[in-house]
Amino acid sequence: MSHLDSGGGPALTLGGYFCPQCQAKYTELPVECKVCGLTLVSAPHLARSFHHLFPLQAFIESPADNYQQNKFCQACQGQLKDKNVLACPLCCGVFCGECDLFIHESLHCCPCCIHNRTAT
Repeated sequence: MSHLDSGGGPALTLGGYFCPQCQAKYTELPVECKVCGLTLVSAPHLARSFHHLFPLQAFIESPADNYQQNKFCQACQGQLKDKNVLACPLCCGVFCGECDLFIHESLHCCPCCIHNRTAT
């Protein structure tokens, strides 16, 4: 997406954006290009919707007895009291049901996977 400045010529006096496919001009985003049909969005808008494009994998529900070494939820640090726990299939981080909901509905990324990536 190319940004126009106010010096774009006499035909366009306000800032705006060029469609990268057909070079049509638009003054605001998001918009669908009327010429070629491409959906035009700003980088921040695309970043905010990233989790819809690549959703977090569902965590695997397992009996809590399988995770005796992890007696605490790795998100809230609360004691795992439920009969079943939820584990990330990538890093094997163990979470309580409430944290699983929060991670999948709001956070959209496993905190243990993120921590492991930044620790290395």
